[in-house]
Amino acid sequence: MKRAIAAGLAATVLGAAGCATTPEPCTSEWVHWKTERFVADFVKGHQKEFSNARNATAMFSGGGGIDASGGIPMLILTAAGVASLASDFMNDLWPEFRDAVSECDTAPRAAQLFASILREQGVDDRAAKAIEDLGLLLDRRG
Repeated sequence: MKRAIAAGLAATVLGAAGCATTPEPCTSEWVHWKTERFVADFVKGHQKEFSNARNATAMFSGGGGIDASGGIPMLILTAAGVASLASDFMNDLWPEFRDAVSECDTAPRAAQLFASILREQGVDDRAAKAIEDLGLLLDRRG
């Protein structure tokens, strides 16, 4: 009997501790927590695409020009890969994330979130900035 009571008490304490780790909905902490969960899943499923995007930044010389020594077809394939990553973001992560935080006023916009993910994954800041600059298109679609 004592074991059953102790087990029940332990489960209650551990359960309460688990609840304490989830922030209050719609606080900035909750939005950050929720964002991290969605982003982690997205990044995990797109490791190859992020690696390709990071490697593509080598095509940009230090002066800001394009190093076309890899050939125009490589530049086209790189652009298509980044466009595909953005498409996956808008079709997979963004609708699910938007639905989860739709009642909150503190949710980031699509372009901000995507640019942030690119930066965290080591993609050149110029590419992330370009996404932010084109954000109006992403946010209209989202």
